[in-house]
Amino acid sequence: MRKIMACAAGILAAALIASPAAHADDEGEPIRILQLTGGGWHDYENQQTILSEGIGERVNAEFETFFHDGDVEEAEIAFFEDPEWIEGFDLVLYNTCWAANVEGGDGWVVENIIDRHLEHETPAVFIHCALHTYRHHGDAEHWHRFIGVSSFGHQAHEPFTVEALEPDHPIIAGLPLPWDTPQGELYQIVDIFENTTPLTHSLGLGGDDDYHVNVWVNDYEGLRVFGTSIGHHNETMEHPVYLDMVSQGVLWAAGELE
Repeated sequence: MRKIMACAAGILAAALIASPAAHADDEGEPIRILQLTGGGWHDYENQQTILSEGIGERVNAEFETFFHDGDVEEAEIAFFEDPEWIEGFDLVLYNTCWAANVEGGDGWVVENIIDRHLEHETPAVFIHCALHTYRHHGDAEHWHRFIGVSSFGHQAHEPFTVEALEPDHPIIAGLPLPWDTPQGELYQIVDIFENTTPLTHSLGLGGDDDYHVNVWVNDYEGLRVFGTSIGHHNETMEHPVYLDMVSQGVLWAAGELE
């Protein structure tokens, strides 16, 4: 990977990193993906490579990565307040855990993130703790509606079984489901919003008799959104089933999987 100049002025604690595309199919233009990553509680330093290389082996894609290894700092705020942060990308992938972020005030997330997606008609992919990012922010409900589900907590660090709800959907068709994750942190889903289609779920752990959705798609005001709450541990993210599923989600969100 090579570092390139960050597109937001004043960013000192983070950098945009460009990675060469690893093409599964050299025909056509690659999907230009902006990977936003960093925060607490996860190995984002290695996960940025696990995802970019794993997806790149399966999808004709080019990645640029904004890695900010902190929870709430000026670098993250400055990045999104740059009105051009999303320009030039076909899709934004969020693998973040900025879970304590309450900066910017009500309307900040909508104005600087969601509205930019709508203005540029840029689809999104949300992974794991992106669901908990901004969960204490004044814009939490808007953020969760954009994602398609809401979550505020998780269960124990134990593997769980992923079962299909929509086995014919192109994102999960062909995956060996049910699938037992090698490691796990099952997110408790509180809300599933009206334009969200759950694709898989898992039975709760430790006596929890509820099923929790963990792969879904969302239509947010005409934008395609793919999300999964699976992916806390590197062992899970490195698994071929996981990388196949996320890669299919990227293709679907980009409108290249029907």
